[in-house]
Amino acid sequence: MRKIRIFWSYALIVFFVFAIVVSFSSICYGADEKNWYVHDIIFPSLEEVKWSEEGGTEQAFSWISDGAWYTLSVQQSLVSSSDIFVSWYEQFNWSIVLPSYVQSIYNLPYQSASVKDLSNYSVANPNWWISYMWKLDTQFYGISPNTTKVICNYDNVSSEVEMWTWFHISRIPEYFVSGGGLQRWLAGFDLTPVSTGNLKAWEFNQNWNMNGTHYSLYFKAPANILTQHGDNFTFSINVSPFYKGLPSSTQQTIEINMPPNTEVKEASPSSMVLLRGNTAIFVKTREDNYPTAFTVVSGPPAKSFGQAVWEGASVWFLTPGGWAAIASLSVLSFTGLRGRRIWNRSRLYRRLYKSLVTVYDMYSKDLIKFNQEMDNISRTIIRMLIEDHITDEQFDRLLRRRDDLLQRMQ
Repeated sequence: MRKIRIFWSYALIVFFVFAIVVSFSSICYGADEKNWYVHDIIFPSLEEVKWSEEGGTEQAFSWISDGAWYTLSVQQSLVSSSDIFVSWYEQFNWSIVLPSYVQSIYNLPYQSASVKDLSNYSVANPNWWISYMWKLDTQFYGISPNTTKVICNYDNVSSEVEMWTWFHISRIPEYFVSGGGLQRWLAGFDLTPVSTGNLKAWEFNQNWNMNGTHYSLYFKAPANILTQHGDNFTFSINVSPFYKGLPSSTQQTIEINMPPNTEVKEASPSSMVLLRGNTAIFVKTREDNYPTAFTVVSGPPAKSFGQAVWEGASVWFLTPGGWAAIASLSVLSFTGLRGRRIWNRSRLYRRLYKSLVTVYDMYSKDLIKFNQEMDNISRTIIRMLIEDHITDEQFDRLLRRRDDLLQRMQ
């Protein structure tokens, strides 16, 4: 028993030191080039698959770093077999977007290039912006303007625009097969045996800003990636022809959970895999080439539970491959937590911003009540900054909006 305690003490020390060093070095390295950290968790069954993926990169995209867009947030949820609801929020600087991302002001469907005309036209023609700027084929994806809504706030002086767009995708197979959804994110996998046109569940979130991007997705769909022969189960999924044998800047962890009450017997490629009970964990570093396929075979356990736990712990904590897997999961967890914190800050900022405009609309004819409400919101904004719920930049924008509304009331 004393030897076991000593073993776990050393193992935990190695784990934390190694994870911290790798996390720090990876974050610094990611600032120079786009290095993605991706974590896939797969639960296959004989008839379907449950699959989640989370990932991110610490480097901002060019359309963020050049100051054109401050942030973009997208959420998707499967409502029914023929309906994905999309919530879209973005904040951008029209004075930079116009010369850099619009081919010519003569291509705009309205008379002038003012931020006011942009807002009015986007609200009156709700499908126009996502089609023109973001190249969504609204007709092919079944996005009807009758079920699309746009809200647009703007500042004439700074040309800053906040735009909320809500719409429905009704042609789901077309959306996924043509480069959206699964085919866009689960890069490296050949999803031919997965019925993406018959999704039973789909959730997707992504946020872009100056700190990079973070995303998470989950889906459940009919699939033919697990077969049974007697008491043994075989999982197999091919790598896309575009990735086979090629390197990638992605550091990826693929966790495949075989049926309960089974134990992984073998997995391929063996050079990338760690085995733990009924779970096979493939670790692909940036230097590794993609294999031809990922294969796992499991069957009835041959060892006691205690033996399996002990050997699994030994693999994780006493081998370089185990350290690499732990470090990958640690980096991904750090990226995920940071992405969620950024998402929560942006959501809180939007609520505060909207509350300023709402107060102005409600009390524009009652100066005393307006000033009282503005004082309350100002105290809330200051408290949010002190408690680190909003950033300094968001704090400055909120105060500028407040001062602008106060000036309008005067």
